[in-house]
Amino acid sequence: MKDGTLLHIPNYVFENGDSKNKFFLLLKEVSGTQLIVSLPSSIEYFPSDTIINHGCIDLIDAQQTTYCFKAGHVLDSNNDFSFSKDTYLHGCWLKEIDKTLFFQTYPIPDFHYEIKGVLDHIELENIIECFKNSPSVKRRLKKLL
Repeated sequence: MKDGTLLHIPNYVFENGDSKNKFFLLLKEVSGTQLIVSLPSSIEYFPSDTIINHGCIDLIDAQQTTYCFKAGHVLDSNNDFSFSKDTYLHGCWLKEIDKTLFFQTYPIPDFHYEIKGVLDHIELENIIECFKNSPSVKRRLKKLL
């Protein structure tokens, strides 16, 4: 799997043991053993007066940084994948996970997960720059990005 790979995991298991259908975006593989990932969400966490455009949304007063994929915006031109709803990557939800553990939990492609596509290089760079400059992303993750 390479940086920018977007997966759909039909039975993603969260740290608290709950599970549900979830998209999963690999932002960066770090030293071959760790993955920095984001779990995209269609839930908005913005003040009501926020203007939502595709790209980085940095709410300095709220110390919140989010990257928005507008509904219908093609993320992978090879397969024309886009989200049907506005979808968000929240900087405060970025996390580092163990690559080996991930593939032990989800070992079989097209059964445990489906690759939806790989983000365009420019889109991926925009996401990384957005989060590198964010007050809501942990300092350790910023350095790894």
